[in-house]
Amino acid sequence: MTDIDIAVIGAGIAGLTTAYRLAREGHRVEVFESEDEPGGRMRSARIDGYTIDRGAETLSPYGYPATWEFIEELGLERRGMLHRIQHPVGLWRQGRTHPWVGHPKSVLQGAGLSWRGRAQLVRMLLTGRGRGAVDPDRPEDSVYGGMTLAEFGRRHGDELVDRCLGPVASAAFGWLPERSAAAPMLALMQGTRGIYRWHTYRDGQDTMARVLAERLKVHLSTSVRCVERDGKGVRLSFADGTSVTARAAVLAVPAPEAAGLHPGAPEEERAFLQASTFTTMIRVSVMLDRPLEPRRTSGQPHLYAFVMAAGEDSLLSGGTAEHNKCPERVPAGRGLVTLLVSPRRAAEVYDLPDEQVLERVLDESERFIDGIRGAYVGHQVTRWRHGLPEAPPEALALRGRFVDRAAQPIEYAGDWLYLRPSSEAAIASSKLAVDRVHGWLADS
Repeated sequence: MTDIDIAVIGAGIAGLTTAYRLAREGHRVEVFESEDEPGGRMRSARIDGYTIDRGAETLSPYGYPATWEFIEELGLERRGMLHRIQHPVGLWRQGRTHPWVGHPKSVLQGAGLSWRGRAQLVRMLLTGRGRGAVDPDRPEDSVYGGMTLAEFGRRHGDELVDRCLGPVASAAFGWLPERSAAAPMLALMQGTRGIYRWHTYRDGQDTMARVLAERLKVHLSTSVRCVERDGKGVRLSFADGTSVTARAAVLAVPAPEAAGLHPGAPEEERAFLQASTFTTMIRVSVMLDRPLEPRRTSGQPHLYAFVMAAGEDSLLSGGTAEHNKCPERVPAGRGLVTLLVSPRRAAEVYDLPDEQVLERVLDESERFIDGIRGAYVGHQVTRWRHGLPEAPPEALALRGRFVDRAAQPIEYAGDWLYLRPSSEAAIASSKLAVDRVHGWLADS
């Protein structure tokens, strides 16, 4: 006999959707989370009327089937919990913003691309409908193989990478084009059809996590130290010296953390876990007494986000004007801007005190957001040592063997299973985890 049927370690969106699917089928499921709130990398803070996300979240109407399935089942849209983003993303290049990055309008408006770059974009979109299409469930099987984004640029157009794919990947994923595989990024771009008609959660990116946690047995502030095989089941050892047994367990944490929790992982698992590296992310949210955004001309639309073109040599990779993304996130007449430290520069400021990080970021942001120091009323610095899956070619090459291996009593969930940094990948991984847990329980 075991204490519970299935233990899920991690109350991020991957862990909660996994637990919800399993509980819905009648299993005794318990979730264990080291933090004092659910949500993981999708938590939100609420300070003086400002809602501050600890990560970045947007929902595409296309290419996000697992997410919209849960949105419908939980009734989030019917209950008015979603907001349609009205404004585009801009590219900061040579002292000005160029709107409509990743949007269909970029073919005509440019979004910082020359006519040659626009032709490269059209070719990329067209190849995504044929032999160049990438299956989001099997990115390792695409014609691009282990090609990095930088290599994709050299073959299909450097400008497309330097002024579109690379800046978006750097700001949204923390990727370096020379280190991350092109296939997962292309799968995301092809599936979502670009940055077009996107939504967000009205009251913070932790909305779905909070709703799910209310329906599950979640142990907060409970740190798991080790997960190991125990006969035909699993034993979880906690930081306080206690333990729990289960028929199966799902590690819904970043790959480096999963490797540390499960030191006895079989070699075929450990190789993929070790190859699935994560990038370090730093977000500085600046609360303002008025709405501000990157400098633009009078004829340009407002921006909800901006990314930095290659070659700008900035401490930042981009940012979000949260009051343009969703006005309900800020008090009336005020502003909230989130600034992202570039993955190339994160190491130099990661261990600095919050106030020093803020000063460095404000110094840099004055280059393109006029008046930001004068409007400042508060801030929050968020650091993620394991921010987002980096999707190196080595992990892509090992992925097929990992997902096709025989089911085990200790399984995994998370966006890194698809090497695609998005909540959709995290939620989709829950179905993969549940299917594999079923396989183990049936065989044992």
